[in-house]
Amino acid sequence: MKGDVNNITEKVFYFILIVYLILITLSAFGFFWKYSFRFEIFAFITAIFGISIISKQELIKNDSPNSKNKKYHFLLILSALFFIFLIRIIPYINNSIPLGYDAGIYKYGVEKGLQNLDEWILTGGLEPGFLYLAAFLKTFFSTNFILTYLLIFFCIITGTIIYITTSKYWNKKVGLIALFLYSISLIQFKTFVFMYYKNILGIILILFSFYLYESYEKEITIRKRKLLISLFIITGAILASIHRPSFYIFGIVYTIYSIVSPYEKNIYHSKKLFINFLIGLSMIILGLLFYIGSFSSAITNMIEPVLEGFVNTGESPGTFINILTYQYSILFYLPFAIMGLFYQARKREFNLIFFFTIITGIIVYFEYFFFNRFIIFLDIGLIITSSLSLYLIMKENKLGILIPVIVILLSGFLIVNESIDTKPLISENELAVIEYLDNTKPDSFVMSTSSIYSTWILGYSNRTTIAPGLFDYNQNSMGEWEEFWTAEDINYIKYFMNPYKTPLYIFIGEKQKDNLKSFPECFTLYYEKEKNRIYEYVC
Repeated sequence: MKGDVNNITEKVFYFILIVYLILITLSAFGFFWKYSFRFEIFAFITAIFGISIISKQELIKNDSPNSKNKKYHFLLILSALFFIFLIRIIPYINNSIPLGYDAGIYKYGVEKGLQNLDEWILTGGLEPGFLYLAAFLKTFFSTNFILTYLLIFFCIITGTIIYITTSKYWNKKVGLIALFLYSISLIQFKTFVFMYYKNILGIILILFSFYLYESYEKEITIRKRKLLISLFIITGAILASIHRPSFYIFGIVYTIYSIVSPYEKNIYHSKKLFINFLIGLSMIILGLLFYIGSFSSAITNMIEPVLEGFVNTGESPGTFINILTYQYSILFYLPFAIMGLFYQARKREFNLIFFFTIITGIIVYFEYFFFNRFIIFLDIGLIITSSLSLYLIMKENKLGILIPVIVILLSGFLIVNESIDTKPLISENELAVIEYLDNTKPDSFVMSTSSIYSTWILGYSNRTTIAPGLFDYNQNSMGEWEEFWTAEDINYIKYFMNPYKTPLYIFIGEKQKDNLKSFPECFTLYYEKEKNRIYEYVC
């Protein structure tokens, strides 16, 4: 009787799953509006039936490809890594302009960050570890190479470390599935397109830390254990120096894990808790060494917004897609992610990856500090947990191999189209005029009157930049800027402009309205190209 029930449940699961995949495929190709169905509920129902299928499966930790299949396994790894490279190189075919709004900030950081140490950098705009890394890379590569092709290389490293870490926690087959899911992840592609350089480096360091700690716990020789835990501490400290939000997540995850992990077989090992405490303390102290002196404000300035983020939820989202958009971006592997988490909980596999996924999920869904940006990290956790359940489905039924193949092929097709449609945020003409600002007087200031161009002017004008609400030289509130954008009174224009030093130039791009031409007595046209203008302030 029990066998009949299991057989019926399995058939229902595969039927629901097939219907689910068909519907989201039709939605993805535009046959109906993606919000026509509550797909997240459909995904949860699919996962509920799937949990009963995979829960009876025991994961084989050493389920590596045999000698006959090792070559094919290696070829699949290379194929996934090549696909990661391919979709990220496509936007740079016939284009040399870096992608993402932050390109100008990173260009400035690479070339002048350590040299100038602006106040906005010291208070957290760019962390010291990243600036040291950028200065080191600059000795070998051009800035444009660092912002484009080297970032693609780091994305390939991310895929590699996902494979290695997932393989360490489970096995190489699970690791291979995780690698393929990363390669077709729209969220991870958008992370690249937005040029969230530090987030990508942060993911690499977090996963490498997880790998080191899992290796440390499985190692039996004292000498290797000491080496692994030392590397774990050093990696965590480097993470703190390169990207504070990544370390913020990592710190919470490690703290919870260090409290839970000493509890084994109904016995709480206080010695292990003490060792975990010393490891965490050592990591924090070593990480804080990077912030001694000038960079100390980067830590103190972060305390208040983080605490407020837990009290006043929803007010510090960070710049990225929102949670609703995210839900509909991961429909292809959402039910498998839910199944993987339930499987780990049922098997009591409370490891660092499990807590990483749960913690980032809580931050995102309850809208704590920087919640939209932490979608990037949540996606990594869900990719890895999805790979676990997909492996168990394949193991339970040989036909189950068709499911990850279908998911990967369909998602891969969609992300290729996304890659083809991806373009830089500014045109060649806009960037050419911004670079022409380098011909102005060497001690001049340049004002950006639109946030569209602020970071590009900072990085590409080679001039001190004034921008609304950004950097060090802005002397006006956002209310005053808003009034300036619509001003028709020359006296208010003078009131607004006079506090700034001269020579002062203003860039007006083709994507913004040009109000300055209405005041020729104060703004002289210095240069123009294809509706992109540079004015000099002469009043």
